[in-house]
Amino acid sequence: MVRFITFLSALILAGCAPAPAPVAEAGCERRVERAAAFTGPDAKDTVIARALGDTCESAVVVWVLRDAAGKVLWTHAAPYASLAKAADTASVAEMGAFLDQWVAAPVDTTAASPAWGGDAPPEAWGPTGHSMFARETYETIRAAALPRMCVPTSRETYQCLFYDATAEAVDVHFQGGA
Repeated sequence: MVRFITFLSALILAGCAPAPAPVAEAGCERRVERAAAFTGPDAKDTVIARALGDTCESAVVVWVLRDAAGKVLWTHAAPYASLAKAADTASVAEMGAFLDQWVAAPVDTTAASPAWGGDAPPEAWGPTGHSMFARETYETIRAAALPRMCVPTSRETYQCLFYDATAEAVDVHFQGGA
C-alpha cells in the first residue's frame, strides 16, 4: 500500500510540472538538397546540406550523403565559422550561397586523385594532407576509378570520399589541406 501511495504521489507531482516552453523557429535554419549518382552511374543518391542555428554566424552546418533508399552513407558537421570565410555577421543569403556551394561537390572517380609516386605523400595533398591507407592500397583504390567526392571540412581542409560497391561502404581516400 505504501508503494502504491508513493507511486500515486509521484504521478500527481509529475502532472504538476510546467509544460516545456515552445521552441522558437531558429533564424538560420536552411536546407539544400541535390541528386547525385555516387553509389553507381544511375544511382539516385542525395546530398543534403543544412544549417541549424539561432543566428547564421553561430550556426552548425551538416553535410549528409544518403543512398537512394535513404541510408546515411557519410556525414560531416561543423560550426559554420570553421568552414566559411571569417565574418562578424552572416546573412541568411550568405548561408544559402554557402550551402548551395557545399552541396554541389561533384562526383568524379578516384582516378582523379593525385598519384603517390615515391615514399613521400603527394604534394597536392598539402602540408597537412594524409591518407589512412598505405601507398600500395591508396594506389589500388586510385587505379580502381571508384566514385569519389571531395568535400570541404574546414576553411583549410577537405576529404575525398570514395564508394566501394563490393563492401557497400564509403571511406576517406585522403584528406588534404594547408
